Amino acid sequence: MKRFEWIDTLKGIGICTVVAGHIYGGEIREMIHIFHMPLFFCIGGFLYSSKYNNQEYLKNKLIHLIVPYISFIILLYPIQLLTMLPQEDNFSFVDILKLIVNPIVGGVYLWGLTSAFWFITCFFITQQLANLIIKKANPHHLKFYIIFMTALSYLNALVLQKFWLPQNANVALAAVPLFLLGFLLRKHYSERNYYFISIPSVIISWLLIIFYSKQFPDEWFFVGYQMKRSNYGMPIISLLLALGMILFCIDISKFLVKKIPAIAKIISALGQASMIILFLHLAFVYALKNLDLGILSSNLFILFIL
Repeated sequence: MKRFEWIDTLKGIGICTVVAGHIYGGEIREMIHIFHMPLFFCIGGFLYSSKYNNQEYLKNKLIHLIVPYISFIILLYPIQLLTMLPQEDNFSFVDILKLIVNPIVGGVYLWGLTSAFWFITCFFITQQLANLIIKKANPHHLKFYIIFMTALSYLNALVLQKFWLPQNANVALAAVPLFLLGFLLRKHYSERNYYFISIPSVIISWLLIIFYSKQFPDEWFFVGYQMKRSNYGMPIISLLLALGMILFCIDISKFLVKKIPAIAKIISALGQASMIILFLHLAFVYALKNLDLGILSSNLFILFIL
């Protein structure tokens, strides 16, 4: 498969927004939450290759996703418990049982140092479902799968709000369409820029966030695409804004590779290490915050990147 130079830069931008989303608050965080996780599902679809059979694909993704997931859960979850237990005066048997079961159930029940790990298992499930759809379905029917699964995701978010599955498997209803859109973008890829779509998307997103933060300070989540919580924002509108902002990130990535290659290489290095950063960034952030060194959020983000 052809290698696109800007892909690692795009992944680097994506993982920087993930880190920033766990450091900053207010409008910046809500802007990031519109697109940063949809971005990675789209990248997954863009990079998808059908050269493996289903068994090989499953084995490959188990090794590259689930093995590291389990390893880092085993590494970080005990540390998380040790830092939390002294702060609690009394634990019931049920509380202790929940602490044991949470990392097994995963998804929305992951918290603290491991709260970002939900993405790994959801991404794995998404890959397997998308792989089956791409290989079994008529290519011309992919758009119907996108529409149907997106509709089911809204049903989950708006009507069946209490419905959930372990490892955030239900979020795959929203993630598979994004993966398939990334796959279709690769299939019909051209080198043209998308500024006529992406820039208005950024502007509209920012204006909506400002409006909601001022008029409805407790309802900012209505704009964002909060995939971990099965909250997909304003039906259709938030999705379109997310896609527009993903195109904006692609445009920025291409621009950096062509015009500022030195910066692109630094960001690309972060992109190549995106999985390890996803696993470890919260441990770094929590450690610095707990040290109470008086580090500003902006400086904390820069320190993490360095």
